[in-house]
Amino acid sequence: MKIPTENPPKTSEIQRKVDGILSQIENMITKVTLLHKDNTTCAEKSKATIVNPKNSYCVGDNLVVQIDMFDYLGNRKKYGGDYLRARIFTKVLNAGASGRIEDFHNGTYHVHFTLYWEGKIDLSILLIHPSEAISVLWNIRNSWYGNVDYSGKFTNQNKQTEAKCGFDLNKSEELCEYNDHRDEEYFYCMKPPNFECDMLTEMKSWITGRSKLTEHEASLFDKSSLRVEILKDFESVTVTNCKNNSDTKNKERCRIGMKLEYPSGHSMNNVWIPHACSMKTNHNLEELNTCMQGKVIYILGDSTLRQWMLYFKSKLNELTVLNLYESGWAQKIWGIDVKRNMRISWKRHGNPFISSSYQSCREDRTIPREIDLIGGHDKTVIVLNIGCHFRSYPVHHFIRRLINIRKALVRLFRRSPQTKVILKAENLMSSSITHELNSDFHGLVHYFVFELIFKDLNVGFVNGWDMTNAFDANNVHPPPEYIQNEVDLFMTYIC
Repeated sequence: MKIPTENPPKTSEIQRKVDGILSQIENMITKVTLLHKDNTTCAEKSKATIVNPKNSYCVGDNLVVQIDMFDYLGNRKKYGGDYLRARIFTKVLNAGASGRIEDFHNGTYHVHFTLYWEGKIDLSILLIHPSEAISVLWNIRNSWYGNVDYSGKFTNQNKQTEAKCGFDLNKSEELCEYNDHRDEEYFYCMKPPNFECDMLTEMKSWITGRSKLTEHEASLFDKSSLRVEILKDFESVTVTNCKNNSDTKNKERCRIGMKLEYPSGHSMNNVWIPHACSMKTNHNLEELNTCMQGKVIYILGDSTLRQWMLYFKSKLNELTVLNLYESGWAQKIWGIDVKRNMRISWKRHGNPFISSSYQSCREDRTIPREIDLIGGHDKTVIVLNIGCHFRSYPVHHFIRRLINIRKALVRLFRRSPQTKVILKAENLMSSSITHELNSDFHGLVHYFVFELIFKDLNVGFVNGWDMTNAFDANNVHPPPEYIQNEVDLFMTYIC
């Protein structure tokens, strides 16, 4: 009698979604075999020209700039995939806006700008990385876990020991598994002798400094090849405020449910002006306190949202911040305003979270698990973001976490459709020598995933990716005047 064979295991719904998004990203990235740096994209040999130039433009007009790429030998590039960053600005007005890049995959790009203000407007188009470097970064990111190491502290009464932890440990050793089977997330520690797995109490991590770049590949990331201006055959454009300009018409107030756009607005005199709606700016203390009356606000994310919490801490004069007896910069911050019956808190987003000092992990939960613990009502507000701490790991971790966050938000809206949710896209980072870990190319991939997963949810968006570029705030922790704009947009959504 023939014995039936067991059916192969089916791919889970989460894994199918992860694979689908990974496939879309793979199709966006040009795969290149690096021959010699001379054959890579050269900003100084490339050129930018205005498509259908005019003597002057009207506020609200679209401006298209064509980029034609050449290598160091002066040969025209025949494929795309370069990482470009585009911005228009007028320094005397402290004005700026992002440009949208269109890649024709043949060495030609179009950059689309909206001319939001009048006057002389300058353009900056930077080659952040050539396509050859992008191919290297993508392959290395998804091939190993060597950028970050973990150590876990195990405690048994008055005894403590440390053990190696991580996402990818030697499976032949006895391991402690810390797995979330529902969300298909996993993490491991080496099991210390005479300690149980549930005795893990604290965790720390650090950048290893290891690299998988060959000497040949590393040449693509020297300073002369990074953030180089594309040569233009023009200086600036002149913009006037013509009549019947659509951008000057009254716009509705920014509200939950409006779509995510790029570019989504512009800065003027250090104030953010959304394109599709109006934002209330410069909230005074009375307005801030009135807005916060009765609210329960959960801020979940990384240090860029911790900046929000510190802003509220400095502005809300009746807010009492509790001492939670934790240590390290990433400790929870919990504030209560008894007079206004208001509570606000910041909590880190859960592993992977890079912190060189030990942090308690007993109360650590991922954002999906945190959302599941929130009942929600019309006074509940949730703000969340992730991104920067995920850049050092294969991108499937980031995709899976965002998928699980979306699923948790769908569950939340079923039980409490009145709860307001604000999602912040991650910021640009400053130039770094650790490109394998922190390159903004990884952030660009994250933004694409962010848009793909969240674009149709009934949430409010704070587009940090667009805003930090428009403000030219090339620091993962922008200055206070920038944070004021993010908070103003947040308050416009919830007040």
